[in-house]
Amino acid sequence: MNRPLLAVLFGALTLTLAGCQKPVETKPEIRPVRTLTVSAKEAHSVGEVYSGEVKARHTVPMGFRIGGKLNSRPVNVGDSVKAGQVLASLDPGDVRLSADAARAQLESAKAQLAQAELDYSRAKDLLAQKFVSQAEVDKRQTLLTAARQQFEQARSQAQLAQNQSSYAQLLADVSGVVTATQAEPGAVVAAGQPVVLLAKDGEREAVIDVPEGKVKAWKVGQSVNVSLWANEQLNLTGTIREVAPAADALTRTYRVKVTLPANEQIKLGMTLQVNQQNASQPIPSISLPLTAVFGREQQQRVWLVSAAKEGTATVKSTPVKVLEMAGESAQVSGIQPGAVVVTAGAHLLREGQAVRVLATPAKEARHD
Repeated sequence: MNRPLLAVLFGALTLTLAGCQKPVETKPEIRPVRTLTVSAKEAHSVGEVYSGEVKARHTVPMGFRIGGKLNSRPVNVGDSVKAGQVLASLDPGDVRLSADAARAQLESAKAQLAQAELDYSRAKDLLAQKFVSQAEVDKRQTLLTAARQQFEQARSQAQLAQNQSSYAQLLADVSGVVTATQAEPGAVVAAGQPVVLLAKDGEREAVIDVPEGKVKAWKVGQSVNVSLWANEQLNLTGTIREVAPAADALTRTYRVKVTLPANEQIKLGMTLQVNQQNASQPIPSISLPLTAVFGREQQQRVWLVSAAKEGTATVKSTPVKVLEMAGESAQVSGIQPGAVVVTAGAHLLREGQAVRVLATPAKEARHD
């Protein structure tokens, strides 16, 4: 048999055998994942939340009007004081001597004035009798005018020295709480140097620092929610009083001051949280592991599983908004309660990917 005929017969036999074989079926890739079921707990208001502290609306640095050696300071940090109460006192020795010297100068000026008046009066009498000239009378009148001016100067100096002797005691101008002491007894302080910081009684405010990328959303007069770290059940509504016009040179953040309502539970220095969202418009916030979130910064997404029980299911991505990150978790919105979220293996999945849900201990994502 010739070679061309053998080649044709071999080709036909190969095609026949190939047609008899069944096609090989490729099974879809199934990836194992771990999931978390979102609970149906009540959602709380969530927005831009910042931590801060409680401060007094007015803090007055109290200092002496004169310099001297600090003799005593009967108040300490945390003491409540009333208006007119003694906060500190200087060594009275120097101011007492100064007051005595001023009084002595006043008495001397008073005696010189009396003598000048007597001389002028005598000169006028002698002029009437033609015993002295008009020039002598004018001279005595000039000396009398100078004596009067010296007397007024000495009287003012004596009054000033008397006032300064009272300045040796530092009195509280207003009622409030001592928040800091900046000088100890025995120290020599200058005039105007703060010795005690006094937080005025009355209005309290929350002070927070907002990053420059978020400061545009904070407006004067806007209402915000405030909660105390010491009492999370106490929810207060504050009003933004001031937004710093310039950023801090070191932190590059803008200081925001929020006026707080009167409440006995609000104490100076307490830690608090300021929530920009209004409580009447709650936004569901769900805490998820960071491994559940993927995508770019402005396009964050998570994988949702079609079934939460152990077995085979498929996944579908859905966009979420990351509200806050802390440690290994993230606060996100955009997921409804009851959804099953992939928490491990998210970066290896694709749309419609078949997955096998691994059995995990009972655990639910919570709303914050």
